[in-house]
Amino acid sequence: MRGEVTVCKIFTFDSAHQLIGHKGKCSNLHGHTYKLEVMLKGKPLAEAGHSDEGFVIDFSDIKAIVQQQLVDRLDHAFLAMGNEPVLETLNQTGSKVALLGFRTTVENMSAYIAYRLKLAELPLYSVRLWETPTSWAEVLSEDIPQDGPAYRMHGGCDCE
Repeated sequence: MRGEVTVCKIFTFDSAHQLIGHKGKCSNLHGHTYKLEVMLKGKPLAEAGHSDEGFVIDFSDIKAIVQQQLVDRLDHAFLAMGNEPVLETLNQTGSKVALLGFRTTVENMSAYIAYRLKLAELPLYSVRLWETPTSWAEVLSEDIPQDGPAYRMHGGCDCE
């Protein structure tokens, strides 16, 4: 649509996970510094004299929503499907666990993040989640069904 602008806010968070049954080294407990790119698209506000005139959305508003909806929950947490043997020990020791209920591949994580941000009613265009400096997955907002994504239950990650 004419007059629309795409804006992007970048976040990072550190998390651990384990892909049980994966054929490679990602079957071991390991961690990543994830880089999250949240891309929003819309027409800049044209209301004269409004404090957000000319903005698609204020970056500070994006930051507050993404922090509250996602980063606070995922940062320095063990991202769990629920079948990981280490989960019992983590729970017993009071460690931070984000029980997500799906295989925590970067593909699934990016779909989960996109869905959560759509539920927050952001004008989401896409989410790109970097798992390593050379590997990412991207999900377009339009590809996320209204009732949520169908998570893949098998797959891997690019552990370097």
